[in-house]
Amino acid sequence: MATSAVAGQDHADRTNTRRNIKVAARRLFAERGLEAVTVREIVAAAGARNGGSLNYYFKSKEGLILELINDIFNDLSRVWLDNLSELNKNGGARSARDIVDIIVRGHNTEDISDPAPTMNRFIATVLFNRRKALSDYLDQMNMQVYKHLLEKIVELYPNLPAQVMRQRLVFFSWYVVAVQAAYETWRASRKRGDLWTQPDPLVHLVDTATALLETGLPEMTVSSDFGRPG
Repeated sequence: MATSAVAGQDHADRTNTRRNIKVAARRLFAERGLEAVTVREIVAAAGARNGGSLNYYFKSKEGLILELINDIFNDLSRVWLDNLSELNKNGGARSARDIVDIIVRGHNTEDISDPAPTMNRFIATVLFNRRKALSDYLDQMNMQVYKHLLEKIVELYPNLPAQVMRQRLVFFSWYVVAVQAAYETWRASRKRGDLWTQPDPLVHLVDTATALLETGLPEMTVSSDFGRPG
């Protein structure tokens, strides 16, 4: 019994250390960027007793970053899929705004545990500093739900050239991430400010992000035959 109790405590300690490293790293990356944060600083912020803890659990700083990305998109994908299923039950998307609303609000749901918060600022620093690496990684990982949502947007505009739509979807993604990160910075600061309270910032973000996709376009008919952007 004593041996079992010790083994159980050791496992709990390892689990806590691993989790603490991830929480500390995400906060530091969100606040200061990827390159400015050292392994030593992450380990110290996590309160780990062993200086080699990060390498033990994640092999390297890069391995830790990839796991953090994976964790976030696992959570987001679950929420996006739930909301998309609910939308489909009610007849499906009638406009791009329906899909944009799912994407935007997925970042701000209570269904996702986000200490500090840090998720959107971490995504932003990865996107704007390592876009190619992130794109390659996400092609292999948990982005199928996000890609499906973008394809739903594409289907609404069958007459828009694929290269134009592809560019707009890239700009759309950057815009949403950047504004979400700015909103998160304000939330974390706990400061008052009319910019983020009146009107509802998420409603306005959905409206402006939708406008970015639709601006200058004639009214389009829905088609399910148009493929993904080239």
